[in-house]
Amino acid sequence: MYKFSPMNESNLKKMAQLQIDAYPGFTQGVTAEQYAERLAETGKRPDVKFYGAYKGDEMVGGFNIWDFEMNMRQTMIKAGGIGSVAVDLAYKKEKVCKEMVQYFIDTLRSKGANLAMLYPFNSAFYHKMGFGFGTLLQQFRIKPEDLLGGKSKAHIVRLCEDNAQVLAEFYNSHTKSTHGLITKRVDEFATRLKAPANKIFAYMDGGKIRGYIVFQFRKGSEESVLVNDMFVAELLFDSPDVFMELMTFVKSQSDQVRYVMLNTQDEGFINTMADPRNHMERMLFSVYQECCRTGLGIMYRICDVEAFFADIASVKFGDLTMKLQVNVKDSFVAENNKPFLLEFSNGQCTVTANAAPDATLDINVADFSSLVMGCVNLKHLVKYGNATFSDASYLDALSRAFSLDEKPVCLTYF
Repeated sequence: MYKFSPMNESNLKKMAQLQIDAYPGFTQGVTAEQYAERLAETGKRPDVKFYGAYKGDEMVGGFNIWDFEMNMRQTMIKAGGIGSVAVDLAYKKEKVCKEMVQYFIDTLRSKGANLAMLYPFNSAFYHKMGFGFGTLLQQFRIKPEDLLGGKSKAHIVRLCEDNAQVLAEFYNSHTKSTHGLITKRVDEFATRLKAPANKIFAYMDGGKIRGYIVFQFRKGSEESVLVNDMFVAELLFDSPDVFMELMTFVKSQSDQVRYVMLNTQDEGFINTMADPRNHMERMLFSVYQECCRTGLGIMYRICDVEAFFADIASVKFGDLTMKLQVNVKDSFVAENNKPFLLEFSNGQCTVTANAAPDATLDINVADFSSLVMGCVNLKHLVKYGNATFSDASYLDALSRAFSLDEKPVCLTYF
């Protein structure tokens, strides 16, 4: 019904107006001309392309597609993200967004990128289109004195724009060992380092970065300009010693900071604190005290099941050896809506044919995507009826093979 084509500068103002209408909370006080300038800057990146959805000559929607290289269980693969999705107010509920997402998936498949990602405004809407939940974000509200801390922060230095190269080198080295991370370009870090609100401090050792923290100060009270909170958006490090110095640095801000608001996708972070309560004095049930807020963000989708498993042929799913028939339900991509026979041999998986399966798994593509990413446990899917498994004697081994000690981490926002 709709046609799609890349945008140029002449229609960026229309895209800007669509964005302002779609996301008023993010664009308040910004004119269409000002927002179009922002879009033009983003559009200069070689890994981002804007597209318009047209009905005849009228642009009725817009979005952008991001090209990514991502760590998938210690194997680097091509992936893609869709962002800035916006529909003309006059064309709401006329399947513009549905067709834009379909075009996005088709575009990724044509480029050999077999994993799609997005940040949902409504998770149910995208779940119907085959996107499964990613790792949840936990936001802790901590008194600085409750953080771990040592005696030294001697290696901690403030970074400036000149440090963008060495910062990118550290982050991208971390990408190679961290499931879910997406590589970043030097200019991405340069832009962040230029932003006055961002404060980026690093553990520097012999001219190399071994860990860093990104934070902002935010007003903590409407009644006093002296009350501040420290909002930690990002934290990466390569050893416990580095982590300890970074926390010592944060803890040392206690004279200026009321609470540290720390975002993490690491379920183990809570164990670094003796008192993780968020000091809201709320009881959830009995004597269970509130300790953090949890949010759903990134969602994942396998675009082409067979090609995806070819991409990750080197990945080890434990030491599993079995033949598994997966009956994938995918109402959005016809090529995926069929049985696939996965043969696991000492943990490595290939799509095969003409062999008798040891067990059968019935599952929709959204939950299957979350399962393969390690975001959900197979036993949980079966327990709640999201998946059906034919032979309980294989369930333990298969669930362990898909599970990971650490869920995927995504620090790329698009």
